[in-house]
Amino acid sequence: MIKLAARLISHALLGKRNKQPLDLAKVRKVLILRNDKIGDMIVSTPLLRELKRRYPHWQIDVAASSVNRAIIDACPHVNEIIVWDKQPLLRDLRTSIAELRQRRYDVIFNPYNRFAIPLLFRIKWLGARYLTGFAIPKYGSSTAKLGMFDHTVPCDRSRHILDSYFATFAEFDLGKVDQRYELFGVDAHAARIDAACDTLLQKYTGLFCLNFQGSNLQRTVSVADAQRCCAAIAQRYPQHALLVIAAPGSEARAEEIIRGDGHANVMLAPPAGHILELAALIRRCELVVSPDTSVIHLASVYDKKIVGYYIRTDNYRWFYPASSQYRVLLAPGLTLESVSADDTLAAVEQLMETAPALQAAG
Repeated sequence: MIKLAARLISHALLGKRNKQPLDLAKVRKVLILRNDKIGDMIVSTPLLRELKRRYPHWQIDVAASSVNRAIIDACPHVNEIIVWDKQPLLRDLRTSIAELRQRRYDVIFNPYNRFAIPLLFRIKWLGARYLTGFAIPKYGSSTAKLGMFDHTVPCDRSRHILDSYFATFAEFDLGKVDQRYELFGVDAHAARIDAACDTLLQKYTGLFCLNFQGSNLQRTVSVADAQRCCAAIAQRYPQHALLVIAAPGSEARAEEIIRGDGHANVMLAPPAGHILELAALIRRCELVVSPDTSVIHLASVYDKKIVGYYIRTDNYRWFYPASSQYRVLLAPGLTLESVSADDTLAAVEQLMETAPALQAAG
């Protein structure tokens, strides 16, 4: 009965009258919804670029969060950034959604791959003339059956998420697309980081970095495992400095990792108070070791050697590294409760000693 009631309510509230077929000649204003995490915004940068490349006369706006807007502050493919930090539904309707609705977008892209009625209700009330997104089954129905969507495609869980993003724009005649990530404005935040790296490179032949912090506890490498991984890498590559990244709030854990490692070439990374400072650090590093998080995507921007720790969800390939040189160490379950130093070192050695090639282990 609950599923039936949810299905009836969703179809009643999430429909749209007077649908019109897509007419590209009439499109002028496009909105990309991306008011979530930093990594998601980085992954979306190819879509922004390819839309602007094909339709330079379009106004392409992004609804960003206050957390991730810095990724596109200097992006030349974006006309305007509207910060939309989600609030309780009624407040959202009166503020952010009301403002966006008044802009009367011709096309809105919903990148969220979930069937959540509060989320869908918000998106429906944005008033898109043409709404594209994903066909997500739930409640015995699917977003594909909701009248609010003009076009949906299945979100392919076996491939990178960008393949599905671009599939939602199949009717837009984008042609062959370039899926490389990109960042702008990093140089404006790089001076202090570059100076610190230059000093280190007077003593060491290269820089590695290790990030142990994931987006949640299940994706975070334990202090003990991080110590063992650091020790193995530092001993094998004594001429490289291994910089341990400390996200805000994780400084004490980072210092504990360094104290327990016991190698002089393992040290705290220069502090990065801005995401583009972190990008500046990563572009100076030869190799990056990290759980599946924004650090992986920043490293992908610069095509760095990447060792990534991923948990075994049903869609773990969605946010694989977009680099030409990577190894993925796939956990047996839904947590990184155990990370192998031996496997990590083997992955690092393979990346350091072999020609560039897409690689994964699972």
